[in-house]
Amino acid sequence: MDTTRAAVALLVLLPAACSRGPAAAPSSAAADPARPLPSPVPEVVARVNGQPIRIQQILPMAKAELDRVSVADRDRKKPEVLRHALQRYVDRELLVQEALARGVEADSRDVDWAYDQMRREHPDEKAWEEFLAGQGMDPKTFRTELRTQQTVAALLEQEHAREAARSEGADRPRTGEELEAALLARLRAKARIELLL
Repeated sequence: MDTTRAAVALLVLLPAACSRGPAAAPSSAAADPARPLPSPVPEVVARVNGQPIRIQQILPMAKAELDRVSVADRDRKKPEVLRHALQRYVDRELLVQEALARGVEADSRDVDWAYDQMRREHPDEKAWEEFLAGQGMDPKTFRTELRTQQTVAALLEQEHAREAARSEGADRPRTGEELEAALLARLRAKARIELLL
């Protein structure tokens, strides 16, 4: 269950972790993240290997970041925050696609356990609904998010195991952050990423 507990922590940490890797290949969309947003904002804001990423998918990440910005700065920071959230989501999508390509899946028992743990922290229905609304989710999308995070955690655990086997006797094996950054760099290099925001 240690992996499961770690995955619960990923609910908050994964988006930040995915942003630590090397930058994606420069594109016109990455040129100036603070430039004004297109009007109207497109429904599909990116494609990763042909898979669309919709604006609704990145809004929870963006909302969490915007909530940390002063009210006076929100309008000015919104384009940059949305593009930053989009890049983090693209990284996450790359990890999910790689996990699925390798046949790595979340254990349903771990997903259920993580869901139940979060639900216990918000015992009454009103508190639970407020928590989910604060995340920009409902119970179904929250469970899907946990499954996605568990899947990515399983992929990263597999990478750590491979690294441990490769680095036996090495002076210093790579850290988790270094492994994740290297994996993301490899995935970005071979991916077709189209940023539309």
